[in-house]
Amino acid sequence: MFRRLCAAVHNRLQVTATLGHRRTAAPSCPHFLGFVKPYSASSVGADDPSSLTASSLIRSCGISDRAALCISKKVQLDTLDRALSVLTLLKDYGFEEAHLVRLVDRLPRVLVMDAEKTLKPKLEHFRRIGLVGTALPEILSASPDLLRRSLEKRLLPNAELLKSILITNANLVNAIKNSLWLMGLDIRTKVLPKVDALRAHGVPDDVICVLLTRYGDALVTDTNRFNEAFDKIKKMGICPKKTTFARALGMLAILPQKKWEERLETLMGLGWSQDNVLEAFSKQPHIVWISTEKTRNTVKFLEEKLGWTPERTVKNPVVLLMSLEKRLMPRHAVLSILMHKGLIKTGFIGDHFLISNEKFMKQFVTKYQEKAPEIVEVIKGVKSCR
Repeated sequence: MFRRLCAAVHNRLQVTATLGHRRTAAPSCPHFLGFVKPYSASSVGADDPSSLTASSLIRSCGISDRAALCISKKVQLDTLDRALSVLTLLKDYGFEEAHLVRLVDRLPRVLVMDAEKTLKPKLEHFRRIGLVGTALPEILSASPDLLRRSLEKRLLPNAELLKSILITNANLVNAIKNSLWLMGLDIRTKVLPKVDALRAHGVPDDVICVLLTRYGDALVTDTNRFNEAFDKIKKMGICPKKTTFARALGMLAILPQKKWEERLETLMGLGWSQDNVLEAFSKQPHIVWISTEKTRNTVKFLEEKLGWTPERTVKNPVVLLMSLEKRLMPRHAVLSILMHKGLIKTGFIGDHFLISNEKFMKQFVTKYQEKAPEIVEVIKGVKSCR
């Protein structure tokens, strides 16, 4: 009967699915909070189980009507006291309403955990390793499965093993933020063999630290896929002692083979040789994540407007990552005006696009705005660039 009543209430309330969160941050407006009409606990019948539960949550936890109703759908009346203890504890550790709703939706069983014996020791563990402030609720609400893991058998050993590689808590926190899978997996079997293999091939610990901190997903991927990526990078001649090696391996290990082939085909179709592509990748591995359309538009712009050949672009492949509309085109327009007026030398060099926005404004806009006032309007599209 209780389930049928809850279902009836749920069907009467229309929920808008507006979930749009980052990988590790709690959404500002989760889909559970997006009711079409404002909700008040008093708007549901007083005898309705969901209403009674929501009212208890509002009184005991001090959360809003909407959040209380959403969470009440996951609470059985006979476990309400335990749920209240859990929610109160989570609030003490910095969980806000959006975090609570998201966590409960993804892991309803958290509401029946023993707050003091099971949940609090895990929260304390995460706090000790450096997950403080908003980091703790954001990560755990994004990856609640971590709360299901055994503290003694998984969480504590994983933290120790990762810390032996990463050295500092700050690095450990960054690794967890960038790869939510790390703490929940068996580090001893999933990660350490790959780390040992890298060391055996001359990759120093500081480069491995960069790989684990920023590209941890590469170390938990399938072993065969990891080895294939490693072999490709060795053939490219990327020095294993440089951080570029970590970035390249981090990219290729998680990039589907089909996408790698598409990137090769796209650039080679624009007149690049395979050597050009590999050289550009070795300098700036992130170019493999650029969409085909952006790649084509940027390369055409560099060739048609700047007169850059593939060999010239390869010297500064980072320009392929820059915004065409907000950085490259406005700066090109400003420089073209200044060149036409004879105020600066002709020709576009990489530094024109690589320098910070502040420096560009000072060096080319502020300095010449009296002699060429039109550049002030032209540059407006670049003000948001970094």
